[in-house]
Amino acid sequence: MSVADRPLLSSDAALDETELGRRERNKLDKRRRIVAAATALFQEKGFEDTTTAEIAKAAGIGAGTLYLYVESKEDLLVSAFVNVAGDAWREAFDLVDSSADAVSQIMTLLMHVTDHHRADRRLARSFFKELPFVSDSGRAGVEEFTDWFLSGLASVLNAASANGKLDADVPKMMLAHNLYAQWQLLMRRLVTDRLDYDDMVLQLQESVYVALWALTPKA
Repeated sequence: MSVADRPLLSSDAALDETELGRRERNKLDKRRRIVAAATALFQEKGFEDTTTAEIAKAAGIGAGTLYLYVESKEDLLVSAFVNVAGDAWREAFDLVDSSADAVSQIMTLLMHVTDHHRADRRLARSFFKELPFVSDSGRAGVEEFTDWFLSGLASVLNAASANGKLDADVPKMMLAHNLYAQWQLLMRRLVTDRLDYDDMVLQLQESVYVALWALTPKA
């Protein structure tokens, strides 16, 4: 199974509906409607200015019914993040050219996800601003998702190593963590308007190049 084919354990879309009864399918369908409504409102108004009453109304349910399906508005932000960012990372993994050098492979990945988030700046701002401070239950969902795409990133690095594009001895998961940390820092600055896009791209290129310094073969 390729990286992009791996299911996100926290994603509603990963559930096999053939294994669910009618009651469970109806419940899952309602939760999906709630998450979709919340995502649309977060896109339109931002996380802070969206109320749970508005989400319930947009999903076509009563305000009290909402809490039968989600614990909090934070829970909905986490679900929105897993779905939106999950799509971006799946697409990015599919775009990687294994014949390219390691720096190019990583830049392809990170720039696709960057542009995906940049296309919906308000939603991205909610993700990068609010998710670090969610409750323990929400943080577990974020961490599970983060583990998923970091494993995917490490798989790309392992493949690059197997193809002679990267030093075989470098710890791939640690390198994946370091690359993600650099990207996340720049993304926070980009979506909060503290960094221009062109400058972000340049700094990301330099960060990836430095992270892979002496770890890649000379052309």
